Amino acid sequence: MHHASQQPDIISRRRVPRRIYAAPVGVLVAGGYAVGRGYQVGEGGMMISTDQQSLTEDLQIVVSFYLPSGEMIVVRAVVRSVIAEAKGSAEKYGLEFLNLDFQSKRAIRNFVAAATRVDGHIVL
Repeated sequence: MHHASQQPDIISRRRVPRRIYAAPVGVLVAGGYAVGRGYQVGEGGMMISTDQQSLTEDLQIVVSFYLPSGEMIVVRAVVRSVIAEAKGSAEKYGLEFLNLDFQSKRAIRNFVAAATRVDGHIVL
């Protein structure tokens, strides 16, 4: 049994595809606002980092971000995984969206679907 990384388990649990999303993300935690960085997004959740606040598993937060289409997404999320810092890389957080509305879900789905034409599928 190895404990080095649970990332393969996390990936195998995903129900929807994700696409690389390298852009700023607003993070609201317990009344405090910070700007983080997005790494990837799908209609089920996203991966982010934030310098201002350390997040823990099962913590509920609110994230806000813009898709390249100009659509603003504001959604409650729960931290499902904490991925430790690697060399030159900040601690990352895997989030599951909790109350994504239909219009936002469709906008994210369209963004992810366009990946096959632009930057291919993600393999992380």
